[in-house]
Amino acid sequence: MTEGQQLEFERRLSVADLDAGETQEVRIEASPAECGALARRLKIESVESLHGDLTVHRDLTGDALLSGRLTSDVVQACVVTLEPVPERVAFDVFQRFTVRADAPEVEGEDPPEPIEDGQIEIGDVVVQNLALSLNPYPRVPDVEFQTFDDEAERPSGPFAALAQLRKKDDEPSEKA
Repeated sequence: MTEGQQLEFERRLSVADLDAGETQEVRIEASPAECGALARRLKIESVESLHGDLTVHRDLTGDALLSGRLTSDVVQACVVTLEPVPERVAFDVFQRFTVRADAPEVEGEDPPEPIEDGQIEIGDVVVQNLALSLNPYPRVPDVEFQTFDDEAERPSGPFAALAQLRKKDDEPSEKA
């Protein structure tokens, strides 16, 4: 993100007053305006809701660990028919935040995000995890892609329809 860029779902949380070993519970929920902005960012039909409970724990190194479970109701376009496909997405979030420039990366974790001025930005982490949890190929129930039967010697593949159109154009037309 570039400096000055506005986040669709900004949630700054102060961790400066958390002592090592202390935990803070956080409930987050997107407003209707934020849901609209998130749908545009994610390029989906709509985000109806986004909410969840998170825990921020300050460890002995001074790092802050964000974890929790969120739920979002979204609507995406069917990849076959383009009809709306509503879906409830539940996903877990785990992210480390640090002030240390030389913080080691832990295998299996995303690289640590910065703690800046005693605050962490948890909204964008939530949105990134939502994006990764969306169904990449939403489909209306019981809809299937149409396929051609190669044994019946029908053309198939992405250019089959174009080949049929070209064939019709090559036929001589009857003049009256």
